[in-house]
Amino acid sequence: MTLLCARMRRIERNRLRIRGWIVAGVMVLAVTATLAVGACRKRAGTGELQPPDDAPAWENRFGVAYDDAYTRQPINLVGRAPHDVRDQQLFAARLGHAAIVAKVSVDQVWAKGRYEGDQDQYLEISIQRMLMGELPKNTSEEQSLLVRANEELTADLQGQEMILFVRWAPGAKPPYHHHLMPSDPELEGYIEAFVEHAQAEGVLDASGSAVSKGQDRKRKRKDKKKKGKKKKGKYDIDESSDMPVE
Repeated sequence: MTLLCARMRRIERNRLRIRGWIVAGVMVLAVTATLAVGACRKRAGTGELQPPDDAPAWENRFGVAYDDAYTRQPINLVGRAPHDVRDQQLFAARLGHAAIVAKVSVDQVWAKGRYEGDQDQYLEISIQRMLMGELPKNTSEEQSLLVRANEELTADLQGQEMILFVRWAPGAKPPYHHHLMPSDPELEGYIEAFVEHAQAEGVLDASGSAVSKGQDRKRKRKDKKKKGKKKKGKYDIDESSDMPVE
């Protein structure tokens, strides 16, 4: 009888020990699964435009140029009429302070009340190619942009090719501000020339993104050792020009 009781006690202890292992294993598995799901969600994201971790804070002074609106008429880069000069100044501010610049096409127009009764207006766009900077990882090429315009968006915008300027606004909803304007080959050539010029000066890196202070110091040290002449191209920017640049 004593031996039987001792054996039953050992069986009970083993059963409790095994149950403890199972419970511990389940808990570890649950934690691992939770972490894995969280990591996958973080990596997958939503595909929407999101600023990188080191994006500078938004400043209200950029609000005039980055107004979440669009310019309907193409810009006249050589016009001297007051409205042309104003457009050139805004264009220079957008280009000079952009985090990314891209050529996009308008896929769908959502005027007031057209999108689930929402009174805001949206343009669904597809990014065709980057002109300056690079998209953050996992960003979709299809985006829905909130457009703040006094007049209602019209259906003829669908199918148009436009230039998208984006400045990050971490913490805002959405976390960026933008501006759209009609695209044409001359405008694209001007932007590409600006980027090439800024890269040659060490202001932008090979991807068209702004260089860090550390990269800038390295560039200046290299410039002291080596100085060369830059061949002018068709769209090279003449720094003596009176084209307004902010």
